[in-house]
Amino acid sequence: MYDLAVVVPVRKGSSRIANKSMLPFGDAASLIEWKLRQLVTVIDPARIYLSSEDDEFLALADRFGVSRHKRPMRLAIDHVAPFRDVITGIVRDIPHEHIAWSTVVCPLMAPQEYLNAFRTYHDQVILGDHDSLVGVNLLKEYFWAEGRSLNYRATRDHTISQELPDWFKVTNSLYMCARRDILQREYFIGDKPVMEQLSKLAGVDIDYIEDYRIARALHAVYAEDGLDAVDPTTLIDWSRDAFPLPIAV
Repeated sequence: MYDLAVVVPVRKGSSRIANKSMLPFGDAASLIEWKLRQLVTVIDPARIYLSSEDDEFLALADRFGVSRHKRPMRLAIDHVAPFRDVITGIVRDIPHEHIAWSTVVCPLMAPQEYLNAFRTYHDQVILGDHDSLVGVNLLKEYFWAEGRSLNYRATRDHTISQELPDWFKVTNSLYMCARRDILQREYFIGDKPVMEQLSKLAGVDIDYIEDYRIARALHAVYAEDGLDAVDPTTLIDWSRDAFPLPIAV
C-alpha cells in the first residue's frame, strides 16, 4: 500500500465543553480511548500519533501502543496560533509520506469506514488524479442564507428533495493528504479532494453538550449494527517491508 500515519489531535482546553476529549463514550473511559481502540483495528498502532500538549492525555497512548507527539503549548491554546500553524506544527514532526487527520469528536465513524477511506485514498489520490480526501455527508436538504434560497426554488416550481443538487457537509471526521502538500499549502485538503461519503453516524460531530448527548444516544444504533466489526478480507498489510523507509523530519 503506502506510507500512512494517522494523527489524532487532542488538547486539554475546549471553549464549549470542558475537557471534552476525556468524556466517557460507549464502554470506553474517554473519547480518546474510544477513538484509539477504533483505529488500532485497521492500522499498525505505531503509525497512529496521539498529539497533545497534555501528559495525562499522552499517557493514554501507551495503553494502546500508539506513538506520542508532544505538541507545543502555543499550538494547544484557543486563538493563540492560527489553525494553519497547528496543522503544520504537528504534521512537520510526523515522519511519514501521507497523513490522515482523525478527530476524537466524531466517535461514530466506524473502523470499516476508515479502512475504506484508506483504500479510496490509495486508488484515487496516490494512483488517481485527486490530491487529497475529506470525509463528507451528502445532503439533500433545503438551504437559505441572507434572505434567499440557495439550492432550490422556493416558489410554485418548488424542487423536490430528490432533485436537489449534491451538496456535501464536511464531517470533521477524516482528512487525508500527502505530508509535503500539507506543509506547502498549510492545510490538509487540496484543490481536488475526493469526497469520501460516510454514514450519517460518522457525521455526528461533538461541538456542544447537546451533540455529545446525541452521540451517546446514537451509540445504541452503532452497537446494534455491530459497527465495531471489520471485514477481515479488507484489512491492509501495514508491515514496514511493504513501504519505503520513513522520510526525514
